Amino acid sequence: MNFMVNLVFCFIFLVFGPNPVWAKTPSVCHLDNCVGVEVVSKTEDMQRGLMYRKGLEKDKGMFFVFTYDDRHRFWMKNMSFNLDMVWISQAGRIVFISPNIPACKTDPCPVYAPNQPCRYVLELSEGYAALHNWKVGDNLRLDGVLEKI
Repeated sequence: MNFMVNLVFCFIFLVFGPNPVWAKTPSVCHLDNCVGVEVVSKTEDMQRGLMYRKGLEKDKGMFFVFTYDDRHRFWMKNMSFNLDMVWISQAGRIVFISPNIPACKTDPCPVYAPNQPCRYVLELSEGYAALHNWKVGDNLRLDGVLEKI
């Protein structure tokens, strides 16, 4: 009897708890390769980005959602690891890639920007884009990403 009560409790928690098993993690996919992403759209979250974090898992990223197209600029101040940055159009097309951007240790830190306007920016682990053959002009699928804003 106790076993059944515990089993029911576990089921209810997994289905309706703070992170239900049916809740889909937002992801950005290129062909059959997907990256789970943390979606940020609030100004303070976008300014902080991945600053002060110790690292980024190989199959994870941070997805920045802007409300307008622009040549959105980024820097690597207060970062402890290198990144790939991918600028993406509103239609989900890669418009620019800055690979292997080094963490900035001293001021002034360089600024990175695409050569054309975009709507979104994706930060990935260093070397990820090349390893998975991501190229400018490729289309990406944004699964559950925009629903998180």
